[in-house]
Parts: sequence; C-alpha cells; structure tokens
Amino acid sequence: MQSLLYLLLTLAILVIVHEYGHFWVARRCGVKVLKFSVGFGKPLWTKIGKSGTEYTLSWIPLGGFVKMLYEREGSVHPDEVKFAFNQQSLGARTAIVAAGPVANLLFAIVAYWLIFMMGIPGLKPVIAEVEPETAASYAQLVAGDDIKAVNGRVTPTWNSVNRALSQIAEEGGVAELTLDYGESEIERQLVIARANPDIALREPLLASLGLKPIQFDFEPRVALVVENSAAERAGLEVSDQIISIDNSLVTSWFDVVNRVQSNPNKPLGFVVERNGENIRLQITPKESDEGKGLIGVQVDTSHPIIADDLLSIEQYGFIDSLGKASYQTWSFSAATLKSLAGMVLGRVSSENIGGPITIAQYASTSAKQGLIAFISFLAMISISLGLLNLLPIPVLDGGHLMLYLIEWIRGEPLADATQFQIQKVGIILLVMLMFLAFFNDLSRLFG
Repeated sequence: MQSLLYLLLTLAILVIVHEYGHFWVARRCGVKVLKFSVGFGKPLWTKIGKSGTEYTLSWIPLGGFVKMLYEREGSVHPDEVKFAFNQQSLGARTAIVAAGPVANLLFAIVAYWLIFMMGIPGLKPVIAEVEPETAASYAQLVAGDDIKAVNGRVTPTWNSVNRALSQIAEEGGVAELTLDYGESEIERQLVIARANPDIALREPLLASLGLKPIQFDFEPRVALVVENSAAERAGLEVSDQIISIDNSLVTSWFDVVNRVQSNPNKPLGFVVERNGENIRLQITPKESDEGKGLIGVQVDTSHPIIADDLLSIEQYGFIDSLGKASYQTWSFSAATLKSLAGMVLGRVSSENIGGPITIAQYASTSAKQGLIAFISFLAMISISLGLLNLLPIPVLDGGHLMLYLIEWIRGEPLADATQFQIQKVGIILLVMLMFLAFFNDLSRLFG
C-alpha cells in the first residue's frame, strides 16, 4: 500500500509538470484550453477556471492530458476559430507540443539544484583498492588515497569525483588529482581515454579506470519481500531484522547475502526480530541461473553501517548548484539516450525497461531514504519521461514533432487519412512497449 501511495504521488507530480508545460505555452500562443486533466476515467474532482478551462482529477492516475480547441475533434464557433490549435503557425504548434518534455527536463534541473543547495551526503572519496595494469595504477594511486580535488575542483564525495571524471571522459584527457597526505597534499595525473559508449553501458567509469571505492554495509533489515518468493512463503516480513542464520550471528547485510548465495536449495534456519520478539523461520534459497541462492528480499538502505569519519556532504551555493544541476540533467539524459540506443541495437537488454510496479518500488525505497533521495528519484523519472515523450513514435509528443518536421519540409501537412494510419501504428508500438514493461515487472516479482 505504501508503494502504491508513493507511485501515485510520483505520477501526480510528473504528470502535472508535463501537462502544465503544454498548458502554459498553449495559453501564451493564444490557444483556448478546454480541459486540464490529471488521470483518466471517472473524475474525482472538477473545477471550472476563470478562462473556462475545466480542471479535473480522475481516478486512474496513469497519465493526464490537456485538451485544446481543435477543429478536427468537433465543430468550433466561428468567433473562436482563431483560438483553435490547428489554426496556429507551425512554430507555435511545435512549441506547444515540445513544451511538455521540456518542462520535465527543466523540473529535473530545478530538482537537482535544490539537492545541491541542500547538500548531498555521501562517502569520502577514499580508494579501497587499485587494480593492477589500469590507468589508476599507472597514475601511482594506491589504497588509502583520499581524492580532495579533480582539476582544482573540490570533490568531497565519490559522486562528485565520478561526475568530474565523467566530464573529462567525454572527450578524453588528463585529470589532475589532488590527494590528501596528512598535513600535505600531492598531485597525481590520471590519464582518461575517451569514453566508448558501448563499454560505458557495461562498465562504470571508476571500474574501467581501476578504482575501487571504499564500501559500506547496511544493517540486516528487510525493506521488500518479493511476492511468491522463498522469503514470503516462509513468513519473512518487511522491517524484520535478521539476527542469525543457522545459529550463526549476522551483523550486516553482507553476512546475509553471503550465507544465502552460498547455500542454494538448502534449508536455512533464520531468527528475525519483529516488534521486539524473536521469531524462527526456515527459508530454502532458490537456485539462480548462476548457481547462487536467492530468497527474494531487498535491504533497507536507510540503516547504513559506516564510520563517521568516512561520511561527507557535497554542497554548493546558488550559482554553482545551478551549474551542477544542469550538468547532472544533461549527463543523465545522455546516459538514458545511450541506453535506449543500446536496446534498439541489441547491446542492452530490454529487461531494463520497468513499468509502474518497478517505479512504485523505487519510489517507496527512495522516500524511505529521505527527502533528497526522493527528489533525486523524481528528477531521474522526470528526465526519462521527457525523453520517452520525445521519441519519434506516433501518439507521443515526439511523433507529433516528427509530423511537423515533415510538414516543414513538404510545405504542407500530410493528409488526414495518412496521419490517422500513422497514429494507429503509434498506438500499437506504445501498447507493445507497455506490455513489455508490465512483463518485466511481473518477471521480477515472480521470476
């Protein structure tokens, strides 16, 4: 139920942002807006605004729409023809359609700007291990090095280091690393090759450079139990804290993972604490395709086990935060587009596509981790929604923009019958995409 509530909240925020983009630009282009709806189906709440626009909240929250005056959809009074969407110039129609996805991208920038202003907690960039024969080893980096700055820019956390190195990797170059050596600092030069998109999709940048960040663990507390999994059938519940497995105490989530993965198809005796009471359960891990045991649970990441001296906060002022937010939005957008291209070319599995169930789970998990995590989640989903809508698929905003491009090239729009057939193809493609997303969701739950 909690996941469902966070899903509804997430969708409501992002749908309002997207549709308000269309609405705002349409009004400024002189188009009459008949209806602004969040959700579909039977209305739960309706209000008529001063301009005559009907604002509606409907009971099926999976989307929304802005209905404008349009001659193709019904008769229009002669006095109002000039306010119809189809009577506007090609430039105005293009701006109105593009405004929804643009609003999603602008929302992401604002969200990240708030995050950088508030401060992002993270791990100090202390190196745990350097792989031999890698760029990091050639730069004479060693375990224990604390990266204080990259090319003169302060890097208080591993996230900030990764962002700085990613910027350099876009074209390739040398990163001037400032390392903390007690009371002094030393410089090291890390040569970074230009990022190969195909490799970047499979291997994170830090790993490709031979850098292993210092890690931390979590308390052995359960955040999610997958339906019809071994854990659910045995009676394990959300918020249970695992005390022991086969009479051996566990002090971290790593202990749980290690014991479960190394004992596929073997009954294990769990002791969990629930509401101050110790409860005994027997769980038999299911064997995965890789031969490891799985019980179908996720860790509660709101209870990390980490030394205080390894914690840091990345925080910037008004202007710097705006710059960081813009780059973060651009970077995540580029990574998303590379992933989409990888799926089309068969380099990235389509199993990565998630539907409402996956979104609900991530929304709930991020909300439990705090406000910053939830805002970051909203920003990422908003970017994904904006880019998805820009795909040249009929029915989506990108499909309409494609038709406008054809109109601009031809000097006139395609015939209504041709556009209708193209829209039907778009609906079929969209239904197929939705089916794939739902299939992946169900496979993650029951597979």
